[in-house]
Amino acid sequence: MRPLVLGIALASLALGCATGGGPPAGIMPRANLTAADYYPLAPGWKWAYDVEKDGVNILATYVVLEHSGDTTFVQAGDERLAYAVTANGVAQKEGDRVGDYVIKGPVQVGAEWPVEGGRARIASVTSDFKLDSGEHYLGCVIVEVTRTDPVRITRTTFAPDLGPVMLEMQVQDGQKFVTVTRARLRAVTRPTDTL
Repeated sequence: MRPLVLGIALASLALGCATGGGPPAGIMPRANLTAADYYPLAPGWKWAYDVEKDGVNILATYVVLEHSGDTTFVQAGDERLAYAVTANGVAQKEGDRVGDYVIKGPVQVGAEWPVEGGRARIASVTSDFKLDSGEHYLGCVIVEVTRTDPVRITRTTFAPDLGPVMLEMQVQDGQKFVTVTRARLRAVTRPTDTL
């Protein structure tokens, strides 16, 4: 899995939406966030995901190893991923080439950008997500990527200052879409947690 690309192949699944009167209690996003603030890639970040892929459940871990020049390296199991963090957002990187953006500004509903074999768009900037530990994040962004060959949709939810928290990939099967991959953040370690 690539993030989210964790496309890591990481819909608004049960995002723990708050109900009832008044605003939901939770961690509000700070002002003036950039696209890169939704996927912090400083060395020391670690994410663990519960992944269901093709009916098999696994634990997937991602660790930001280092930042060199304009490239950040993430260890994802046996795979080493490279990302470019630019003024526009966070993109996959292959060698010296900047590839598809995982999340890109402006961070507003309806913003779109091309990806290989399709398009990405920001579907929501007001979702929320609750970690099993009880932390509740408001103002999450859902990026929906639609690709062809095969026709598939990947929805990744990014929590501000936390990173990818949820992913669902669906592949077209005849007239319907079938979920083939789901990932949900189980735990996170921030660089400041290890000081």
